[in-house]
Amino acid sequence: MGVPADEVRLNEDGTRDFDRLVEDTRPEAASVLRRVRDLKPILLRDALHGEVVRGKFIPSSLRLSYDLENLFVEDLPSYWRLLYTIVRFDGRKVVLILRIVDHATYDKWFPGRKRH
Repeated sequence: MGVPADEVRLNEDGTRDFDRLVEDTRPEAASVLRRVRDLKPILLRDALHGEVVRGKFIPSSLRLSYDLENLFVEDLPSYWRLLYTIVRFDGRKVVLILRIVDHATYDKWFPGRKRH
C-alpha cells in the first residue's frame, strides 16, 4: 500500500506542457497524454509511485525554479518524462506535476541518466 495523496495538480509549467500536448496532432502526443491521464488515479493512491530523484541529483535549475525539497520522475511513452513533487497545501498532501517533457529536455537536466 502506497502513501495516498489528497489531490493531483498541475503547476503553471505543467499546465502549459499538457496544453501543448493536447494541441499536438502526432500519435506520440496522444499516447503521452493518455498515460498522463492514467497516472492521476495511480498517484492519488500512491504519491511515491515514481522514481525518486535523490536530493543531490536534483538539477539546481529545477531546485531553484520550483523551490524543490523532493522530486519524482514517471516514465511516459516515447521516452517522455513527467516530473512531480509532493507538497502540502492547507494541510493536504498534493502531488504537483511540474513538467511533462520529451527526452531531449529531460536529458539536458539529467545528462548522466540513461534512458530505459
